[in-house]
Amino acid sequence: MKRALVVGGSGMLAGVSHWLVEQGYEIYVVGRSKRKMAKLMSREGKLHPLYVDYRHLVEFKQNIKQTFDWDLIIAWIHRVPENPMETLLESIQEQETNCHLYHVLGSSSDLNEMRETLEIPKHCYYHQVKLGFKVDHNQSRWLTNSEISDGVIEAIKSGQSTYIVGQLEPWGQRP
Repeated sequence: MKRALVVGGSGMLAGVSHWLVEQGYEIYVVGRSKRKMAKLMSREGKLHPLYVDYRHLVEFKQNIKQTFDWDLIIAWIHRVPENPMETLLESIQEQETNCHLYHVLGSSSDLNEMRETLEIPKHCYYHQVKLGFKVDHNQSRWLTNSEISDGVIEAIKSGQSTYIVGQLEPWGQRP
């Protein structure tokens, strides 16, 4: 069975978690909110909660370092001083099979800098999904959770190394 890890999969990426179950994945979801996780778990499927805050690095690493390899990882990890993305990459370093990692990033993220600073394991295919915004009737707004999930799903389907959800220009119209 294919296994996926979704960091942030009980919140704005809940739609991605459900879609992956429909695709036949066994899903492990990292989340902090028991309420959001309960809502996610109410639907049928191979969903397993991992209640942990990724900023607590020891617990985070213990929770994601399973006895099996990940086929797919979707990570919505904010850039914080603790650097949980490095912890995630370290935890999959010993994995023996190939995996695809989709790193979901905010609109102001520097994708090239991110690529250059992360040590991606050689068996890991690294993809970036950059979240933008929408302009409706001359009013800008951030993407909804549904638009974000749909965009991440399209990124996974496309397999592109970089995928933009929404728009990034004109920069001055960001909400």
